[in-house]
Amino acid sequence: METKTHWHKVFLSDYLGACDLDEGKDLKLIIKSVSVKEIKGTDGKKQNRNVAEFTNPKIKQMILNATNCRVIKKFTGSSYIDDWKNVPIQVYIKTDIKAFGDITEGLRIRDIQPKLDKPKLTPNIQAWDQAVKFLLSGDGTMDKIKAKYDISKEDEELLKNSVL
Repeated sequence: METKTHWHKVFLSDYLGACDLDEGKDLKLIIKSVSVKEIKGTDGKKQNRNVAEFTNPKIKQMILNATNCRVIKKFTGSSYIDDWKNVPIQVYIKTDIKAFGDITEGLRIRDIQPKLDKPKLTPNIQAWDQAVKFLLSGDGTMDKIKAKYDISKEDEELLKNSVL
């Protein structure tokens, strides 16, 4: 299959854009965190914007417009960006966005959350020892582990007992 280059790639943005997605393909991501950052707008002026960072470090950060923020708020039930951690989203290219008197394309978050398969945490995998260390560190909680892994009730009890 031939690899093609999107015309917008030449502008080398630090942020995720429509040119970073394969045409017709959605991108399933998990939000690691959202913070307010000062971004230079298309007019050259600096503006504060909500920016999502993802658990996959290979994916660029994404500037969240008001439409996308409303979708994440719906998923979390919270208006506060501090509560938007570990949220699965599905990003797609919308091609008929009206902006600045023109029709353009941009990134949107689907209004139905994707179901992402989390890896299973069991005592016979390497991540088990890391989970034990994480809990012993004082920073780790079972909720944080369960946000990243599927764990059975029995293995959860075993993990809790291994740090006592």
